[in-house]
Amino acid sequence: KTTVLKQSITAIAYNSALVLSSIIVVDKVEDLQAPIPEAQLKENPYTFGLMKLTPALVNKFTKAGEMSWIFVIYNATLDATAGKPDLTVEYSFYQKTKEGEKYFNKTSPQAFNAQTLPPQWDGKLMNQISAGQSVPLASFPEGEFRLEVKVQDKLANKTLTENVTFTVVAGS
Repeated sequence: KTTVLKQSITAIAYNSALVLSSIIVVDKVEDLQAPIPEAQLKENPYTFGLMKLTPALVNKFTKAGEMSWIFVIYNATLDATAGKPDLTVEYSFYQKTKEGEKYFNKTSPQAFNAQTLPPQWDGKLMNQISAGQSVPLASFPEGEFRLEVKVQDKLANKTLTENVTFTVVAGS
């Protein structure tokens, strides 16, 4: 049997202003002992350093599991002195109900700035930052949800928002 998945995409200019990649919802994360050789990266496109990701084919998760995601932030404005961005990333969850959508909860924001980025991080060489989180779903009721990812570039006074929908089901 053969299956074809057809999905339209919008190509983004990743070399100009602040942009976000698509949010990849992850089914499995594997820690590697060593980076994959460059010749094998084409066969392993979801490998980032010592981490190999398997994207989720459907965004359906059990309460006993967790939901993980990753994305890349491109072209953040850099501080003239430190050469680092000043970004805040917020993750908020909204539950879809019969009455509409209602706020459910959020995680602690992530900060990417001169205090949190490694000293060797150089935005002039490669101005991209990988962000994401994993959240346990035990406290989520069964149902449909929307994850709102909000990235604020404080130096440029610009905010971008992306959304991902997912379902939590009973089971282990």
